[in-house]
Amino acid sequence: MIEKITEFYKMEFYDSYVIIEARGQFEVSASTAEKTIQTIVDHFNGKNFVIISNRTAKYTLRSDAYSSKVFKKVKGIAIVSKNEEVRKNAVLEQEKFNGSFAFFENLDDAKHWAENFFVTYY
Repeated sequence: MIEKITEFYKMEFYDSYVIIEARGQFEVSASTAEKTIQTIVDHFNGKNFVIISNRTAKYTLRSDAYSSKVFKKVKGIAIVSKNEEVRKNAVLEQEKFNGSFAFFENLDDAKHWAENFFVTYY
């Protein structure tokens, strides 16, 4: 596992997935999302990957956060949270993302999904 810390996120990189966790409360704009995804894309250097978003901090996602073309490189996203409000917001996010989208209440289930993603879907 390789860990990277940015202004907004802590990222843990594994072979085919990354776990991202927000570092506090903030608003995720298109610019912030694009920078974050580009950091992840650069790390995987052309390899397919999925993102696990461990939603432990309360932050807001602007409606344009998924607008970047760089999101096309993301094959799947898993949202992890036990908070019902986060789940409701994730349903709205799912409409903006063209890849596989999953929701989990715990990180272990999301990791299992991510580890088997390319066997199951690709």
